[in-house]
Amino acid sequence: MTESVPETAPDVEPDVTVDNRGRGCASGIAEVQRALEDLPAGAVLVVRSTDGRATEEYPQLAEQTPHELLAIERERGRLLRREYTTYLRIRSE
Repeated sequence: MTESVPETAPDVEPDVTVDNRGRGCASGIAEVQRALEDLPAGAVLVVRSTDGRATEEYPQLAEQTPHELLAIERERGRLLRREYTTYLRIRSE
């Protein structure tokens, strides 16, 4: 399983942001996968989500692919809802 995931955003500019807020990880994963396929090695993908499973699903995605999980930020959103921002660095296979 993934070691401790940093909870602070890395000092990098994202190349693409996928906004999955209000959607479950499972329903938004297709958009994330398209973005991963379209980005070159070294690019940074940011995924914004309100699904608490982001803290489990995206580390698993990084373990099952060559991509590097840089961080998952947790913050309080509107109406006491938590928001998660995941940072992935694209690696080629």
